[in-house]
Amino acid sequence: MLRRIEKLCKLRTNSQALACLITALATTVATIGHTQPPVTVPEAAENEFHFVVLGDAQFDDPPAFNRIIDQTVLLDPAFVIQVGDLIEGYQSDLGNIDAEWQRFKKQIAPLGDIPFLPIAGNHDIFGGDKRPDSQLEARFEKTMGPLYFSFEYRNTLIVGLNSDSSEGINRITGNQWTWLVKTLEASDARHKMLFMHRPAFLLRNADNLHALAQRTGVEHIFYGHHHHYHHFERDGVKYTMTNTSGDSVSTEEQVGGFDHLLQVSVRDDDVRVAVIKADSIKPQNAVVPEDNYDFFALSQRLVRDTVLLKKLGKHRYSMELALNNRSDRDVQALVSCYSDDDRWSFEPAKIPPVILSSKSTAQVDLTLSFSASRQPESDPRCTVKVPYQTAQGTWIEMLKTVTGQQDR
Repeated sequence: MLRRIEKLCKLRTNSQALACLITALATTVATIGHTQPPVTVPEAAENEFHFVVLGDAQFDDPPAFNRIIDQTVLLDPAFVIQVGDLIEGYQSDLGNIDAEWQRFKKQIAPLGDIPFLPIAGNHDIFGGDKRPDSQLEARFEKTMGPLYFSFEYRNTLIVGLNSDSSEGINRITGNQWTWLVKTLEASDARHKMLFMHRPAFLLRNADNLHALAQRTGVEHIFYGHHHHYHHFERDGVKYTMTNTSGDSVSTEEQVGGFDHLLQVSVRDDDVRVAVIKADSIKPQNAVVPEDNYDFFALSQRLVRDTVLLKKLGKHRYSMELALNNRSDRDVQALVSCYSDDDRWSFEPAKIPPVILSSKSTAQVDLTLSFSASRQPESDPRCTVKVPYQTAQGTWIEMLKTVTGQQDR
């Protein structure tokens, strides 16, 4: 293309040739621009939203739960559902229970206007005898909301259930079962989801619940209780266990032993669930530019990876460590030296901290030696540590290793 333009314009005067080139290039660029395919604008979904599902907490690790609540706020979900065991419970002293509910409400206060929908767990409504207590059920309803409920949001039916009611432990039965059947049968929502505390596939009437889910188009059932994560699908019904901060038997991720939250995203006919590990969600101001560039400048130029040893005599060498601070901050470098077989000796053995002002250099001079009867078979090395405080106030450490090489 450029050769054709040059040939077209070269038989003109200098000023004409320049004008010709400018015109031809502008025309070419415009033509190329018109040949580009248009931007494909994503089609707007009629029903699109996301919400968060939390699992067990029960004050096992309050700091972890508090952090997850703060991280949930950053996701700005349409609502939050927690599938039971919110408090420690398991006692019949109503004064103590009231205090626990007040404590829990303070934990979730950062949610602000984001609707919070709690599911009753065994820790929330069991008394000291570890059986459903009607007074505790009444306390739950008064303090947190109904023991079971349903609502439609956009194209989705949300159903919250009580898997440990006074009508039956570890099952959905009695009036609640009758209500559930009518609720599911009456809804023509595109998506139907159930939420409960006990694992749905382990309920005493699990087969009946599964058959009902199949018949009425329930596509996803969420629950907690066992303090780990898992997911499986049976006959088109998806089952997912979640755990927010409840103590787990294992901390191995491969067996589900990790704190997390679930983000459920609905977009018309599509539903997706993201498992988000605790502390993976950061605020926008988690890192500021000065930390990016100062740390990068330090790590790139602080010290060379290898330094040539200068021979001073038999079994005796000098080693010069040139330290270079190209960042915009003053730092302190901590230098220590060693060898893998401990046969090199270093003078001085203790090196004072090196103060490096912004955009400055310094040098550490070392004398190295070894005994003729203890010939080393490893290179001498020095580590350079730089304590680094981020803009958020956290101290981290940069570590560089320098290897001394003999001039062979």
